[in-house]
Amino acid sequence: MLHVNSNEETIAASPEKVYQVLTQFMNNDKLNQIPGLDGLETFENGCRFNVQGQVSCQLTITDQVPYSRVAYKADTDKPVSAEVTFDIVPNGDGSILRGAADIQVPFFLKGMVKGAVDKFMGTAMQYLKTAIENS
Repeated sequence: MLHVNSNEETIAASPEKVYQVLTQFMNNDKLNQIPGLDGLETFENGCRFNVQGQVSCQLTITDQVPYSRVAYKADTDKPVSAEVTFDIVPNGDGSILRGAADIQVPFFLKGMVKGAVDKFMGTAMQYLKTAIENS
């Protein structure tokens, strides 16, 4: 298993708003605007999409603790799956968002995957920060 922590993001929004966006973003048209994603299909607790025409992914919410945590499972059409968790911490009038991913990947691919996952987590955190603050 490969474990990756994201950088913390300070977000100018209440924990309630952060939680709302994290649990409902899949039904948001802005998801269609993420570069490299296409073929988006949404369903009650998740969505399916393609990443850069290379990987098909299904993202499903697996755990929710109101205003403090949202967890997802990502299954792909490759021998890779992941669990991604976002923790929400109150910070004055805003919040701090922390992300972490545990990726099940064959041991011989770990070195190749780690850099891509680090980059993806950074991009995802920036996307979420912008989406939350602008919603």
